[in-house]
Amino acid sequence: MDQTQRQGDHEPAQELAHDRDLVPPVRRDFLRKAGLALGVGLAATACTSGKKSSASAGSSNSGDQAGSSLLDTIARTKKAKLGVDLTFPPLQFKDPANGNKPSGYSVDLAVSLLKDLGAEPEFVEVPFAQLFAAQAAGRFDFSGIAATILPTRAQRVLFSSEPLFIESEVILLKPGFKISAPQDLNKGGVTLAVQVGSSQEATAPLLFPNAKLKSLENQPAIQDVASGRSDAMLLSEFNIKEALDKNPGLTVFQGPPVFVDYITFFMPAGDSKFKEWVDNWIRYQTSHGVLEGLWNKYVGDNARKIGLPSIAVKSPFIPSQL
Repeated sequence: MDQTQRQGDHEPAQELAHDRDLVPPVRRDFLRKAGLALGVGLAATACTSGKKSSASAGSSNSGDQAGSSLLDTIARTKKAKLGVDLTFPPLQFKDPANGNKPSGYSVDLAVSLLKDLGAEPEFVEVPFAQLFAAQAAGRFDFSGIAATILPTRAQRVLFSSEPLFIESEVILLKPGFKISAPQDLNKGGVTLAVQVGSSQEATAPLLFPNAKLKSLENQPAIQDVASGRSDAMLLSEFNIKEALDKNPGLTVFQGPPVFVDYITFFMPAGDSKFKEWVDNWIRYQTSHGVLEGLWNKYVGDNARKIGLPSIAVKSPFIPSQL
């Protein structure tokens, strides 16, 4: 029993049941012994004034500069609009086995976050490249998926300081195309596909300035490589298994990631109170092995089976053998 428990700071029974649902079975016994009853504390408050935000109305510009925090609004209305692009399995997708219900690593965590606030989600589907403008325009309350912390995006939205996952970017090769090193792509005769509006699109010109870049939506970009119109693609590790399953002629360059991305939730610019609560929530889930377990379930185990490194977010204080 931990110090918090000895002092009598106990979680309600329904929150304990919720934690047990999230934690992977292989860690459950350990976590129960370690004191899973630690509470999700609300983070430090921020100064608020002026107009009140309205999660039910879908106004996401509800940060400090506009009035009360989105945290207060969600706690009061018990609902929130989540901005999502559900075309990125296994992170976020419509599950045909469950009535096309939104599912996946990021979506599961977003729904769980709202559950800890006693709130229900309403999903607002927006193409990925438009999500950040849509957040700034108030089309939804906060992101129901995670995104790379690009500095240009941070001019419009507020990112959590805690990672939901670390994304490895690898090289997908068209049928019959071989390279010995990533720099073999840095040639004038090479066409490299990248996802429009992504960190791959932002980084590729720096790493491969001599290659011809082709910006497409994610699935069309994969098909461009499969058809041989593009020679290769910078692709996130979570997309690889599906790409190879659907296009057997494709291969993946075996080697370290070309680069990695820090990925997390984002919310209205200026709402530091909500950000601090989300930061605290992610830290709590990380320390209890929830992020690691879900990552391995949806991404890590499959990536490692095909020889790709995969980095799960986990607490440095948890010994690796547990």
